[in-house]
Amino acid sequence: MQELLGHLNKVRGVGGTLLVSVEGLTMASQLRTGADESALAATIGELLGSAQRTAQHLGLGVPATFQAITDHGGLLILAAGPAYVAILTDAGANLSLLGIEAKPHLERIAARLAL
Repeated sequence: MQELLGHLNKVRGVGGTLLVSVEGLTMASQLRTGADESALAATIGELLGSAQRTAQHLGLGVPATFQAITDHGGLLILAAGPAYVAILTDAGANLSLLGIEAKPHLERIAARLAL
């Protein structure tokens, strides 16, 4: 799994990746920022839970993507099978394009999780 995240980290604009369970547990990590993986995974789990409750309330189904953009970078969370990949992005990264470029990597991660 580390190898797959490492390949994703080579995509332009990616500043680190974290594979998390829906419950907010770290499954694998390739963070470059030195962030606390467990705390970040737990926060992402809370964010996913809130997004799922909101989507359910609105009758939208299960969220597949979540993104946040700041002045200093961004966060792109994408579904990968039964888990999610959180991608920390550099400032100015195009999150829509990054989502497209990440798709084959997410498919490989989802396939590996299905084994």
